[in-house]
Amino acid sequence: MSEKQSVTKTRNKLLQKKYSEKTITTYLFYLQKYFEFLKNKKIKDNPKSVQKFLDQKKKEKLSTQSLNLILNILNFFYTNVQTNVDKLVIKHYKTKDKRPQTLNELQIKKLLANTNNTKHYLIFALAYGSGLKISELVSLRVKDLDFENNLIKICNKQGKQLRTSILPTILKDKLQQYIKTKKTNFPLFSNTKSTQLSTRTLQQAFIRALNRSKIKKQASFQSLRHSFATQVLESGVDKQSLQKVLGLKNIRSIDKYKKNIKIEKIRIKSPL
Repeated sequence: MSEKQSVTKTRNKLLQKKYSEKTITTYLFYLQKYFEFLKNKKIKDNPKSVQKFLDQKKKEKLSTQSLNLILNILNFFYTNVQTNVDKLVIKHYKTKDKRPQTLNELQIKKLLANTNNTKHYLIFALAYGSGLKISELVSLRVKDLDFENNLIKICNKQGKQLRTSILPTILKDKLQQYIKTKKTNFPLFSNTKSTQLSTRTLQQAFIRALNRSKIKKQASFQSLRHSFATQVLESGVDKQSLQKVLGLKNIRSIDKYKKNIKIEKIRIKSPL
């Protein structure tokens, strides 16, 4: 099987198993890098060559997360595409349990105060106020806002509702004003061509707002969602409720936010 055929077949298999487009793009990028490595080193395509490829990437100081991504796609390749060889028996690299980077309430206020663009203001405010992912924000349609019940419907690409999140009442007037001329099935936040915004555009807008606010922190757009989760836990909401709002499959994913909770904000009284 040629390299081109291998990539095409892998893509088709990933699509069949309903992997997201973003994951497919990342996986195929590393798969092609693997094929380039084999070609340059004149190594045969087999599971033993995977460790050599990983060792090289480790020398290049690739992150543990990236090394595990490579292992995931190559494991998928040898299990689902190149099935005439032995399966991989390489263990995943242990990752450090990093504390999610968050912004405190004052920093959030500064960020929003320094965002004059109404569209970006509403996007940042919803990411923080509703705990939405950046991919969910760009996919929102006007009709996904339920003003009557103060809810936001999170749907997949086919329009099927996956879950609901909270619609901050403080944003209702601004949002209703913003959507006055928009059709219900249109993207809530669109570009100048009235099509869906790119996540890269929003990430860049966030960094600019962070710089204008003079916040010296290595934060990313995802920090808005992390801040939401941390502050909701601080308020005493149970893990199961937060899991549903965030749309997390594993409740253990909530535990990483506990590390950000300050002891003075834990609402448990001493029995003394």
